[in-house]
Amino acid sequence: MTALLVLLLALIVLMSSAALLVVRSPMHGAVNLGVTLLALGILFLVLGAPFVAALEVVLYVGAILVLFLFAIMLLRTPVQPEPEARWRSGFWWPVILVLLLAAVVILLFTRPPPLLTVIREIGPVIIGRALFGPYMWLTEAVALLLFAVIGAVLAVHRREGHDA
Repeated sequence: MTALLVLLLALIVLMSSAALLVVRSPMHGAVNLGVTLLALGILFLVLGAPFVAALEVVLYVGAILVLFLFAIMLLRTPVQPEPEARWRSGFWWPVILVLLLAAVVILLFTRPPPLLTVIREIGPVIIGRALFGPYMWLTEAVALLLFAVIGAVLAVHRREGHDA
């Protein structure tokens, strides 16, 4: 049952990632990215890493995706209706959301599988020591990149003559 769930989640991740590369609208791309990140979070939970799953949802979906949506809204791209086939207009999102809901329900109502290997539990203290120990420069680089994205959006916004 767990293998089927992992395959289902992997299929959702692959489908939404492929859709992310194909869509033209930045907002649709952000939605596809959100589905991908949520499915990855559930996949981490299935594979026995609840802390990493929580970090995936809180950091990537809660912070990075919101930053992307904020940048998309600030850029004010012109909205042009795209001619879509009738089968693409609204069919895929309910199917993907039902699959994600099925994965969560399966997780809630099945008992955890016996672990074949010994897994050492990693908590927030170990991750904090790693992030602010040997990987401190990478953590600071990510913070600077996020600051640069916000600065670039503000610079483009001011250059177009809008109020900041």
